[in-house]
Amino acid sequence: MSVIVVLPYYNELLGFFSRSLRDRDAAADIVHECYARVLAMEAKTAIHEPRALLYRVSKNIVTDNARRKIAETQMLETLALIVADESPSVERQVSSRQQLDRLLNRLAVMPRKRRDAFVLVRLYGLTHAEAAQQMHCAVTAIEKHIVRGVIDCMDLARLHADASS
Repeated sequence: MSVIVVLPYYNELLGFFSRSLRDRDAAADIVHECYARVLAMEAKTAIHEPRALLYRVSKNIVTDNARRKIAETQMLETLALIVADESPSVERQVSSRQQLDRLLNRLAVMPRKRRDAFVLVRLYGLTHAEAAQQMHCAVTAIEKHIVRGVIDCMDLARLHADASS
């Protein structure tokens, strides 16, 4: 299989997910991610039903994105519960929100694979092997992504400390 074999399905997939998600940009992101994953799979194994595989991989990406959004919402709700129980001062609430915003901003600018690995391991609690399996890469790659993600977050903390001084 090559790009030429799966190319005819691009517009079909884009149309299907644009209608499903009601967001053409999100659909395009999903289809691009799908093509990247399928072409990576092709290097390892022969693909006999490219159309079916493209749809399955795309649906898995949509499911993963939905799960990630649910987990983020649950994390924010948990943080809100903790804040409410401790009854911190207004200053502490503002500071906590700023820290969360900085973390979310840092995650947003991380390279996609690094962010995905970091979120799977540090937020979802997956093992490195589980994250590697889900991301279709080696465990050592996950380990490197996590280390770089932690360094990114430490750099963020240092920048904030320097700005506060």
